[in-house]
Amino acid sequence: MSVAPGRILGFARVLRWILFGIALALGSLFVAWRALAAVDFAYPLLYDALSIDRTIARYGPQNHVRPDFQMTDRAERERLFAAIATAVRHNGQGLAALAYHAPDGRTLGPLLTPPEIQHLHDVARLIGRFERLGWLSWLVVLWLLAAAALRRERLPRARTFAAGAGAIVGAAAVVTFALGPENVFYWLHAHVFPPGHPWFFYYQQSLMSMMMQAPNLFGPIAALLLALAIPVFAAGLWASRRSLDRAGADTPGGADDRPHGRG
Repeated sequence: MSVAPGRILGFARVLRWILFGIALALGSLFVAWRALAAVDFAYPLLYDALSIDRTIARYGPQNHVRPDFQMTDRAERERLFAAIATAVRHNGQGLAALAYHAPDGRTLGPLLTPPEIQHLHDVARLIGRFERLGWLSWLVVLWLLAAAALRRERLPRARTFAAGAGAIVGAAAVVTFALGPENVFYWLHAHVFPPGHPWFFYYQQSLMSMMMQAPNLFGPIAALLLALAIPVFAAGLWASRRSLDRAGADTPGGADDRPHGRG
């Protein structure tokens, strides 16, 4: 049984636009990630929203591995979070040298334990892979747009991409809330990080977990990432449509000779 060449070409075109949507979504998340990283992932705002000061006041005195963290002030905690966020985006450089200080400048002790440093190096490797994937995603977007312009193809309707993205996000949300966000968080950690490498730390033994109120901090950060990625994705669709329409209009027999649909 033979398949008509037109159907094969049509199927290939659908696959190209699916790949375009995936690449644009990953690229948009990457841009949102870089934007949030520039403002320390909104830690100063989330510090208040999650009442992290109360968490430190409660568990700081119970931590005998790294004592007296409750004596630090808010500025010092924000500085330490920013330092960790910067280090994991630069191959973990400087993690071992981090120390926490009292308001009078007196050094109270090293911030991280060896298992925490190992874990953050694992995180740094994951972040490095994600950032490389982010750059690659934008290259794929540009390549597919150039190929579409040569074929004088038009971008599918924006609602098509919105429906696909909404279905994926909706399905992920349903699964996450059905299983429990905390259970999903722990499952991902157990399968993403190398076997035998520590990733779970009690507040009473870890200043890192305490000052991040892990895993509570990561939910709002994920929501902010998504909230920032959506307008980036929409802007990417708009710019892609404009570029393809312009390429078609500049080509004899191009976009002006075909029906124009609304996005």
